[in-house]
Amino acid sequence: MKTILRKIKSFFLKEKYPLLSRDEYLRLFNEIKNEKSQEVNRIEQLNGFFIEKNWIDNLALHTQIVKKKSKLNYHHGRLLYSVLRNYIKENPELKLINILETGTARGFSSMCMSKALNDSKKIGKVYTIDIIPNNQKIFWNCIDDWDGKKTRIDLLNKWKKELENIVFLTGDCQTVLKNFHLERVNFAFLDAQHDYESIMNEFNFIFKRQQKGDLIIFDDVNFIEFPEISKFINELKSKKIYDINIVSSSKNRSYCLAKKNK
Repeated sequence: MKTILRKIKSFFLKEKYPLLSRDEYLRLFNEIKNEKSQEVNRIEQLNGFFIEKNWIDNLALHTQIVKKKSKLNYHHGRLLYSVLRNYIKENPELKLINILETGTARGFSSMCMSKALNDSKKIGKVYTIDIIPNNQKIFWNCIDDWDGKKTRIDLLNKWKKELENIVFLTGDCQTVLKNFHLERVNFAFLDAQHDYESIMNEFNFIFKRQQKGDLIIFDDVNFIEFPEISKFINELKSKKIYDINIVSSSKNRSYCLAKKNK
């Protein structure tokens, strides 16, 4: 696993110039910004919470539009926002919401969850873990690279209100979690390493700190590309300690919503 983490870190840190032109990043953005996901739409309608489109589109342009082989989409931001808003509505007695994310990347998901806290007028923190240093200036494979190397904070500095709720933790998840003290994890989004051992370690940390009704969302539930995630989800479903709901945002990308039931 440490070898994989080194490769991920090296991939980001080795880039010496923008990978695409500004026009190409804008073209990719314009191609997908109005695409719909019927299942994510259904979740939003069911919950009654919708993230502001101009807000998420602007954030996505700077943090989700990248050069990659698979088709781009950022429906998970809508999903995280709507599900978290609904969780907060259903738990009005909670004075503080603790959110744990593994795999910060450029910070898109953290910002969407932080906005859900702000829009709900709820006190909370998003604790997000990534192997990429938070204060190192690099090229991020996004349109902002044309302004020069930036830190993650530089990249997200337009969204100051959301940044106030986020605590960035640097390192591989297993090491960080061993030294991290949190009494409860109300809501978690897992999108770091996709091997079985890593998923199990992250889950075990969260499971011990969740109560009935608390949530975990797993990204990249795709048996072909990430079979070990799907294997873990199937095992979790068989244990019947979480209610499992699979939500697809596109042909090749799904998410697992796991709600603790006891």
